[in-house]
Order: sequence, then structure tokens, then C-alpha cells
Amino acid sequence: MRSTSRMTMTALAVGLVLTMTGCGGQGDPGSTGGAGGGESGETYAQAEQRFTALATGVHSVIMAIEPAEWSVVDGAYGAHPTGCQSGLSEEGGYRLVAVRGIELPGRDPLEVAQAATGAFDALGIDSNTADRGQGDAREVTVVATGGIAERTVVTIRPATGQVRVSAETECAPGSAHDLATQVFGEERLPADVWRRLPAFDGPTSEPSFSFPPDGPLYYDESGNPVQPQPSGD
Repeated sequence: MRSTSRMTMTALAVGLVLTMTGCGGQGDPGSTGGAGGGESGETYAQAEQRFTALATGVHSVIMAIEPAEWSVVDGAYGAHPTGCQSGLSEEGGYRLVAVRGIELPGRDPLEVAQAATGAFDALGIDSNTADRGQGDAREVTVVATGGIAERTVVTIRPATGQVRVSAETECAPGSAHDLATQVFGEERLPADVWRRLPAFDGPTSEPSFSFPPDGPLYYDESGNPVQPQPSGD
């Protein structure tokens, strides 16, 4: 899987602005509110723990499939909180989404699925494999619930060799906006905040839940990944 297109990055940037408008105080990481019923939302530290479990779990799965550089698909690194609602209630919350992709042309899709299943087993997570369709429409999926995320899906498309691993956490109490202002270190997120998120997840990658304005940029202005990727230190 090659570099993320400029159009995709532009769309992501617009999405970030639309979901994160308004001001929020910086201060010390604390309650993010937004839980409803007078309850406090998760703190930045709690959200970071949730992210770390998600990121390290997804990393374990993709490295079990292929120990190489995987693309962060559509900017879904996993550290950018997005708004959500818990069930049918009106209480707002946040969730984290991580998506990784790679192309493995010629690889047996069932072998890839078995590697993913083994990774989930090692994490103590049950999973189910489905093989549907034929020819160019064939798709093999491995679906796991619980553990590192509410739902994790490995999708293998033999016709193209595309493998994608996506995971999202459950809707947790807290303000997506307030958390984002702490993750990115700004009260009002700029349109190009996506440039601070890593473009790849590889064998030496370490999860990070902090991307301040003076940190490294992982994409250039055209939306192409910077090569080589900065270390993040």
C-alpha cells in the first residue's frame, strides 16, 4: 500500500475541523466531561491507556501477519478521539479508531487469516473466520470482539492482495474535543493537524498519544508521507 492521496488527507483535515470546532481549555490533563448525568468523563491518562491497549494490540496482529511497514489508512492512527453516542442514550462520548493496510499479492488468504487468528489467540481474544465470494469478489475476514477493542476486523482480498486491519474502541464517557485538545496540544485544531500523525506502523514503531504543534510532521503539504518517517523523539 502506497502513500495516502492528497484528496484523502484533505478530506480528513476537513473532518477534523468539523468535529473539533470550538475552544477548550488546556491546563493539566483531567476529566473530559461529556458523560451526562453529572458523571465525569475519562481523564487524559485513562484515554491514553485505552489508546495504548488498542495500538499495541493492533500492532501485534499486523506484525504476526507480516513484519513490515503497514500504512496508516486514511489517517486512522488511533490517537484522534472522535465523538460517539452510547447505545440509544443521548449521552455523548468518544471512541478511537485504528486502521492499518498492506498489500501482499500472491499470499494465501487463509494463511493470512490463520496468522491473524494466532495473534488474537495470543492476546486471549476469540475470533471467527469467514470465506465469502469467488474470483475477484472473494473476501476472507477474521472478526474479533473484546480485548484490545470493541471490534477488530482483518479483511483479506485475494484478487488485489490487499490486507486491512481495523479496530475501534467502545464508546467511552468523555469529550472527544477536550481529549483532542490535549492530544494535539492546541485549543482549536488547525486544518493540517493530520500531518502530525504517523503514516506507517512498522516493526520498530512505538505508540504515541501526544502530538504537540512543535512535534515532527509525518506528511508533507501535499499529503504524501515524509520519507524517512521522523522518529517522533
